[in-house]
Amino acid sequence: MVVRKDGAYAKATSLADFSGAKITAQLNTFHYTVIDQIPGVDKQTAMEDFPTMIIALQSGKIDGYISERPGAMSAQMSNPDLTYIAFDAGKGFDYSTDEGAVAVGIKKGSDLKDQINKVLAGITEDDRQSMMKTAIANQPAAE
Repeated sequence: MVVRKDGAYAKATSLADFSGAKITAQLNTFHYTVIDQIPGVDKQTAMEDFPTMIIALQSGKIDGYISERPGAMSAQMSNPDLTYIAFDAGKGFDYSTDEGAVAVGIKKGSDLKDQINKVLAGITEDDRQSMMKTAIANQPAAE
């Protein structure tokens, strides 16, 4: 959940902390469907893209928006007035890991599939997070 660093929800630790908050997510994504899991939420209309949600958040039109971790990290890096809440297990959204997964696209029937899957299976969660932080720090918006 991306929120204003100086906002009322910056110290939230669970979905219940967002009761009464104006929350949205990107149009046509599973992120928008999980908003209903927040008790007492003021669900806002879905928005077209992340830049639109960032502007809405910075202007006070919304109190937060739902994003995957890489998008949240990128928003925070590019906008020092924003932060994100990464909920502890059992405190955040309930969703299928298939919905939040990242994929590698290859040609159907490619001989590379098994090799790629083997390499990906060997990457630890700590390594994934470290690589993501490095990638986000090196994106053009971070410069």
